[in-house]
Amino acid sequence: MNTARLTILHTNDMHGRMDAMARLSAAVRQRRAQVLQAGGQALFWDAGDALDRRYRLCSLSKGAALARVLNAMDYDLMTMGNDILLTYGPQAMAEVARRLACPVLAANCRDGDGPLAAGLQEATTVRLQQGPVVGVLGLTAPWGGLYESFGYRFPDFVDVAMRLAAELRSQGAQILIVLSHLGLIDDQKLAESVPGIDLIVGGHSHDLLEQGIEHHGVLIAQAGCYAEALGIVELILDGKTGRVLSRRARVERVEEDQEPDPAVLAAIEAAEVEAAGLAARPIGVLLTDLGLDHQEECALGNLTADALRERMQAEATLLLAGQLRHGLSAGTLTFGELGEAIFSTANPQCTLVHGRQILAALERCLDPAVAESRPHALRDAPVGRLQISGMRVAYDDTRPVGQRELRVWVGEALLEPDRPVRLAHSDAETTSQFGLLSLEPGQDTQTEVPTVIREVVEDYIRSHTPVGAPSGGRWQRQAASHQSPSGDRKP
Repeated sequence: MNTARLTILHTNDMHGRMDAMARLSAAVRQRRAQVLQAGGQALFWDAGDALDRRYRLCSLSKGAALARVLNAMDYDLMTMGNDILLTYGPQAMAEVARRLACPVLAANCRDGDGPLAAGLQEATTVRLQQGPVVGVLGLTAPWGGLYESFGYRFPDFVDVAMRLAAELRSQGAQILIVLSHLGLIDDQKLAESVPGIDLIVGGHSHDLLEQGIEHHGVLIAQAGCYAEALGIVELILDGKTGRVLSRRARVERVEEDQEPDPAVLAAIEAAEVEAAGLAARPIGVLLTDLGLDHQEECALGNLTADALRERMQAEATLLLAGQLRHGLSAGTLTFGELGEAIFSTANPQCTLVHGRQILAALERCLDPAVAESRPHALRDAPVGRLQISGMRVAYDDTRPVGQRELRVWVGEALLEPDRPVRLAHSDAETTSQFGLLSLEPGQDTQTEVPTVIREVVEDYIRSHTPVGAPSGGRWQRQAASHQSPSGDRKP
């Protein structure tokens, strides 16, 4: 019988570990050479989240500079993860995809029946050297509606896969593979729901499946995370019909003493040069140091809150302190220094809220259990105290948590529970894992995308340079009284 031997080498969730990626790439080249020497064919795929905003090279360029690193690794195909699109928006994803030398698949990344996000493809076919045709479709995690701020309402991934499976078969695909960034649970749902899938190469859930798993007759493979292991799927196919005669999945650990790939090291160096050029761009001049204190009112927090309030033309601002990384020094400020100080990729928003919602958020941030918590999403920074603009807060910290007797003035008017306030914030304050600002049904939020908080501050400093110290005294401790923070008696 005429047979075809196909080896799929795969990675997922490398999250920007550049040194490990260079070692892994060298291991891939060795494995590819072995497959070729044995008369087989090897393809190299990635199942998403190759990059990560926590690394300077990625954050400064919104991922674009690192496309050259992925190109140096010689990928044949990728699916889109949430590393760039969810972090920086569609324009950033399109730029990364434009720079990549291989197709990027994500068939469900769209607004319902609308077109795909720019730069993406639904599916592709690969004709193997020995004859069979492989159909590959890509899917990515919908993230429970978080993409809606970018204008995307992901259709059901099972429905999308059903449609594309039929289309690929009609185009002559004899083997059907899903390159998935859905996570293992949804990969299993896909295997249960879509007939005819032969293999799912997955990511997102960081599962290290040593020998893959069989689920409803479908082989599911995943290679852990952080470029620590290479996934290998070996298929023997009928050369005429494409029928899978045998299949095996395994992973190979990439050892620390593996020599790195020189091509990848050179690409990392080139990316660093590109990022250094971006980092050196001057933004403006600071007349004074802007310090950061996550647990108190601080100069950097005040300036960031002021910038957000001006950007969104709002009456007041609430800003999660944990979005800020460290203070800024007086003098000429560069883009790189600002990027190091403001790590957040949250988007600016504005919502017409009630005074009671602001009061509840302020009260909550005074709870040490909340303020001192360090959620993973903040990369180990504390939630901290809300940084504010357009308002003044008097509170009694001698009273129990939740009973601080807050008195708040927006402008010069005492904030009443039912008073409507046009409030600037970001999507971070409303995220359930922080739980600071709770929006009510029917409250319409305006979101500016793909702008991130760093860019709000950058534009503010450019337009106001030279920038002095922002006004202080926005939070004031005092015993319960009827005095305003300015000392005026209030009725």
